[in-house]
Amino acid sequence: MSCLIEAVNLTKVFKDKHFSVFNKKEITAVDNVSLTVNSSESVGIVGESGCGKSMLGKMLVGLTLPTKGSVCYNGREISKLTFNEMKKLRPRLQPIFQDADSTLNPKFTVKKLLEEPFVINKIPKDEANQRIDELLNYVNLGKEFYNRYPHEISGGQRQRLGLARALSLKPDFIVADEPAASLDSSVQAQILQLLNQMKSNNGLGLVYVSHNLRIVSMMTQRVNVMYLGSFVETGDTKDVFENPIHPYTKMLIGSVLTIDGEKRKLGTKKVFGEPPDPKNRATGCAFHPRCDQCTQICKEERPELKKVGEKNRFVACHNI
Repeated sequence: MSCLIEAVNLTKVFKDKHFSVFNKKEITAVDNVSLTVNSSESVGIVGESGCGKSMLGKMLVGLTLPTKGSVCYNGREISKLTFNEMKKLRPRLQPIFQDADSTLNPKFTVKKLLEEPFVINKIPKDEANQRIDELLNYVNLGKEFYNRYPHEISGGQRQRLGLARALSLKPDFIVADEPAASLDSSVQAQILQLLNQMKSNNGLGLVYVSHNLRIVSMMTQRVNVMYLGSFVETGDTKDVFENPIHPYTKMLIGSVLTIDGEKRKLGTKKVFGEPPDPKNRATGCAFHPRCDQCTQICKEERPELKKVGEKNRFVACHNI
């Protein structure tokens, strides 16, 4: 497998607009994150709402430039490309957004929305029409939807339409942000199967961002657990889900409903409080205010990801 995406020390910092110019506050959405995605590989990113998953995904496809760090696609750093170079590269890097409604022009019909990527990239009309028919079949939408507007179709159908647009130009790399969240079970399975087929047959690299740990466990080979902008545990998906090490990872996996008694025991560990305010980050380990294993060093020093065992497993915890 060849490396499609290599992200190194990605950091994204925002200025809080509610503070005056004399008292500026910085909000760190993504904090010194690194990862790689190979062709024909799917990598999961999981964590609570607000931990920075979606912002990281946007940086990976070049929709948002990092404050620090770099993202390279096939060895080319995205942030250093000119506008025209990035325009040529755009069909290769595609996002699937969680909120499909905000990505669809309400004045366009379904057909015009599907035609738009082909028009922008000057694809011949006959080839585009054939591809559009294939896409509608892929996402289980018939030709009877051609002349409908986004407000005339259901939320799940809009999500499938957004997926079809992302797949239209046969990208090499996709960031899928909760792509199946608003779909019923049967269509959800069809969409996930389609992504797996593209990964296997076309060498598609996939980053799957989700709260649904069951889907992540089925869809990905590697997983990154994110907390307050940083990775706290990474490794092969099977290893992480069967033997979580970081207290936060144990909390996440323990929250999944299951009839397996051993896995249910993971959820008995006490985790206190709510995710902290990113404008007032605690010193040391970001998770220490909620961790029952917290020691003095956890309050003073930030733990770095370190290798655990012989496998490709990394955990950021002083108590490991």
